[in-house]
Amino acid sequence: MMETESALEHNKRGAAHAMAGEYQLALTEFSQAIALEPDEPSVYHNRALVHRSLSDYQLAIADLDTAIELRPSYTSAYYQRGLTYYLLKKYRKAIYDFSMALSLKPEDMVGPTIGRSLAYMVLDEYEQAILNLDRAITINPAQAGMMGAYNSRGQAHIALKRFDRAILDFEEALELTPDDVVLLNRLGAAYTDNGQPQHAIQHYTKALSLQPGTAFTYNNRGEAYRLLKRYHEAIADFESALSLDSTLALVYYNRGLAYTGLNDYEQALADYQKALDFEPTLYGVHKDRARVYQALKQNWDAIADYCCFLEEIPNDITSLFQRGTLYLGMNQARTAIEDFNRVIELEPDYAPAYNSRGEAYLRLPDIHRAREDYQRSWELDRSRVQHGWMSQWIDMCLSMPDASMADRLEQIAEADSHDYAAYLCRGVALWLRGDVENALTEIKLAIALEPGQWGAYFWQGMLCASLQRDTYALASFSEALKANIPPMLLAPLHWLKQERPDFYSEHAMAWLKQQ
Repeated sequence: MMETESALEHNKRGAAHAMAGEYQLALTEFSQAIALEPDEPSVYHNRALVHRSLSDYQLAIADLDTAIELRPSYTSAYYQRGLTYYLLKKYRKAIYDFSMALSLKPEDMVGPTIGRSLAYMVLDEYEQAILNLDRAITINPAQAGMMGAYNSRGQAHIALKRFDRAILDFEEALELTPDDVVLLNRLGAAYTDNGQPQHAIQHYTKALSLQPGTAFTYNNRGEAYRLLKRYHEAIADFESALSLDSTLALVYYNRGLAYTGLNDYEQALADYQKALDFEPTLYGVHKDRARVYQALKQNWDAIADYCCFLEEIPNDITSLFQRGTLYLGMNQARTAIEDFNRVIELEPDYAPAYNSRGEAYLRLPDIHRAREDYQRSWELDRSRVQHGWMSQWIDMCLSMPDASMADRLEQIAEADSHDYAAYLCRGVALWLRGDVENALTEIKLAIALEPGQWGAYFWQGMLCASLQRDTYALASFSEALKANIPPMLLAPLHWLKQERPDFYSEHAMAWLKQQ
């Protein structure tokens, strides 16, 4: 309690000036009050708030330190110092001060509890943040809501990928501030991240009706449209965003993704490049541009982009696997194996990596390690007919098939009867049972399903040679070789030595020398 009338008047005038935003006048009045009564903590407290309003945080801390020294139980001083430490990014000190305020005045805990939660959020300690926000909301839902508790808790749930809970919190927050454009965007993003972009659009549309000139809202709605494969509407929104700010790298990136969805690769590549021009650290662009280059068969360009991405995100399994696949297609088997090894190290049960490494070993050639990998891929995922089929093909390369081979092939085909490799399994099984014409029908269906694959052409060649349709056989083998069939897989040509010795000596022997 101030003892002199003059100090009290200076303090009152200082408070009035502060309320009016006249901070320099407020500082003068508070300083005069302190000169008259240097042991009055409330004036230091009040002057600290003015210093903070002027972003003079260290001066604010100094005044609040003095206030607490003069009155160790000064709850508001701890609370205000906590807020100031928060602004100084000294979050542990902020948490300490908020906790002190709570211990001194537990009946007035909503503000300090929310303050503590915000500090925990910046420290990425989201569970602690949620506990504090839960507490504030339980004590006084109305006050906590007006102080942004639902909004903050929603953001904490987003960070923990609990999108359904975040949606509930953002909707609760919107009940209090229904025209909050940022909050509408957060709710829309939560729906999008929760796999419900169709529910996000209405919130973005409302935000745009309230604030039409917001590029980030157009971008967000465009992304929702893109995820719904409404690419033209997405592109229109991205263009609206860019008309407001033509330097937004993320919008170019997203529009590039939309053009990719339309298979408009030229426009996609142009947008990806624009995105990187404006923001070279937007590393995800390299990964998505690599996919476009793959679609365009520009494999070395794709590899270069995957390399750029993996320099920053070295353990991205998808990129490692795709780069390995590209190296394999470029006859860089050893380099491909390095990538597949890394994928398997990161995810030991990833069946496609074993399957692809199996092909790479075939090209070294190392048929026994290839066999191990194909068998392992089939053990891990019996829904992929290709994996089981390749393990059997290698067995047929190592020895003549017995009667049980046809049974095994038919069982493998049952995993997905309409898969490309299922037709090959049934075709070869029928041939082993002596039904060559129906076997040929199955192989032709495989070619129709996936033209250009070396496997079907090879077995069509084998069947046509068996039927003495040599012109078709030669054409089929030529297609298999052109498609870069691993030479080790040509071993079944040895079967023709007894059945078609003329074809074997004239053609097959030359191909087998490639092994």
